Amino acid sequence: MVQELELRQPAVVTRALLKEIASGTGTQLPEKDLVDRLVRLGWLLPLRKRDTWEFAPAARAGRYPSGDPWIELRALLEHQPDAPVAVAFDSAVWELGHSTHQPTEPVLAHRRGWRPPEALGVRLVTFEWHLPSGTVRGLPVWCEATVVVAAAERPAAQGNWANADDWLLETFRAVTPDDVLAEATGRKISTLARLGYLAEWSGRDDIADEIEALLPGRLPVNTLGARDRRDRWNRRWHVYDALLPRR
Repeated sequence: MVQELELRQPAVVTRALLKEIASGTGTQLPEKDLVDRLVRLGWLLPLRKRDTWEFAPAARAGRYPSGDPWIELRALLEHQPDAPVAVAFDSAVWELGHSTHQPTEPVLAHRRGWRPPEALGVRLVTFEWHLPSGTVRGLPVWCEATVVVAAAERPAAQGNWANADDWLLETFRAVTPDDVLAEATGRKISTLARLGYLAEWSGRDDIADEIEALLPGRLPVNTLGARDRRDRWNRRWHVYDALLPRR
């Protein structure tokens, strides 16, 4: 059993996988005893998700967890591969390779109406995204266009604004105008105004011009950051900016 687990190197082991391996090895050990023995010997580490364990290969030289912040999400996806979730906001930026600052708290987005289990151990944000998520390290991850639109719609949910000249510039460099417009379809005027401002700030005048064409001639006043802080005024987008660093 251990040899087969070492060959497969699964991050997460389910009861179904153990049954499959046990059937292939011909072991006569009862399933409960098999699980208990693998856990007792340190090959399987219990997770919060029922009937799911983290595999601790011999290379770790002990029963040490991997430290993967998404291990509970991986366990969930083993049981619910179609769960409406995706790695989001600053966590998506990190997983996509557009930031040099790893988030201190993983962020996961889920669609409205889905009830996430408490066992995930991450920050959860309800958000409706339009574009399909990609796959990074076996996880569903927002694409860059979703990230920038979500940052405009929910600035408070997006972290690391102090380093926006790192992650925001890199993320905008990776998007296409068509993808951004597809993700922005149906959003509020305030979201579009902030999105246009972020695009212009990031040097994507092509996207900013297309966003501006969607806006009415008379814009309401918007804020990027705390409403009671009005640090910098942008006349084109009618945005008070209290988040972005000065460039």
